Amino acid sequence: MKISPSKIISLLFFIFSAFYLYTAYQIQVFTFDEDAAFNAKTFPIYLGYAGLMFSALYIILPETKPSNVDLKVLDYKRTITLVILMILYGLTIFRAGYFLSTSIFLILSYIALGERKWIWVFILSFPFVAIFMYLLHGLLNIYLRDPFLQLIGIMG
Repeated sequence: MKISPSKIISLLFFIFSAFYLYTAYQIQVFTFDEDAAFNAKTFPIYLGYAGLMFSALYIILPETKPSNVDLKVLDYKRTITLVILMILYGLTIFRAGYFLSTSIFLILSYIALGERKWIWVFILSFPFVAIFMYLLHGLLNIYLRDPFLQLIGIMG
């Protein structure tokens, strides 16, 4: 019996989603946010369950059109570069803060993926992260610790 690469990837995604869901339940929330309809745990928990559900469905249901993956044409260099960038992002987000680390991560990711139009690299990094941070911090009242923005006086 031959197992398709898609089923193996789905099984790995199922394991990753289970680990993600486990860590999502470990997120600590403020006491006044525990009974809120939306808190720091809500979206990660739903995302973990969705990952478990979709990957389990893909593993269980039969493939209608099996895919053949040619391993020789995959771009391993870019993949490894993105994985290294994600690890560095995870290591720097607490020290540099959400705004600076996410913006730099996005810029380096766009460059690693081959984007050469600097206007798009800039627009889809700093302003996009600023808008997203405003939505989280300003509208949803989800506090993100950000030493960089505190240093320049934007956040208190």
